Amino acid sequence: MKNAKPLGALARILILILPFSVFGQQTANGQFSSEANVQNAISYNDRGIAKQHNGNLNGAIADFNQAIRLNPKYSAAYDNRGDVKRREGDLKGAMADINQAIRLNPKNAIAYYHRGRVKARMNDRDGAIAEFSEAIRLNPKYAAAYNHRGGLRRKKGDLKGAMTDSNEAVKLDPKSSGARDNLGSAKFMKGDIDGAMADFNQAITLNSKNALAYNNRGIAKERKGDLDGALADYSRAIQLKPKYGDAYRNRGNARRKKGDINGAIGDLNQAAKLGSTSAEAVELPD
Repeated sequence: MKNAKPLGALARILILILPFSVFGQQTANGQFSSEANVQNAISYNDRGIAKQHNGNLNGAIADFNQAIRLNPKYSAAYDNRGDVKRREGDLKGAMADINQAIRLNPKNAIAYYHRGRVKARMNDRDGAIAEFSEAIRLNPKYAAAYNHRGGLRRKKGDLKGAMTDSNEAVKLDPKSSGARDNLGSAKFMKGDIDGAMADFNQAITLNSKNALAYNNRGIAKERKGDLDGALADYSRAIQLKPKYGDAYRNRGNARRKKGDINGAIGDLNQAAKLGSTSAEAVELPD
């Protein structure tokens, strides 16, 4: 009977320890990580997002790496790291991370959206549209997914689908400068120049640093015969985004029409150096 007390004490200790194992999170190799590791992983992930928004992409990657080390089943951290890699131009690395995020959480709507962004950069428009559609299926109020799907539908010539998606994006997120700019681009492609101009104006009101909206408004002004207004908008777009090849091309063509041949040659040379697609309003915000 004298040994009963120590046994009872040991039982109580085991009972106290058990919940920590029960509530731990299992890692990829089958071991349990502590709740502290899980919480620390969330903190690193959140700090990585803040660094990404501040433009510190290397710092963001480092924090997402640490979050994944602490919790190897953290879908959001893989997805966030993949999106940073996309921004850095590492499309293969981005795809690998985002694929892993979706494997860990097949209902991660944001990951499907980000995978669509990667596929769009790879010029896989059909694949990107499918990803955006899945993101919308999982989250029917996902304004950014509607916005980018609408932009790709417009580029594929599906103007009806583009208008539907762009209107929905604006409805869901009325303060999105990118969505308003995209709606203006769809109207422009349908021939509604005045409607497009109104949307580009609104996009600039919502975000005075939206270089794409200035470029697109310049195209609309040029279509209406306002070359001076178009030149001012192209110049503002270039000021905001100095490596904007399409804006240089558009300004070069406008300068040529104005008789400024030397200015036109300089801009068109710069456009060729930077890479330019077309003079149509087809840009999408990042």
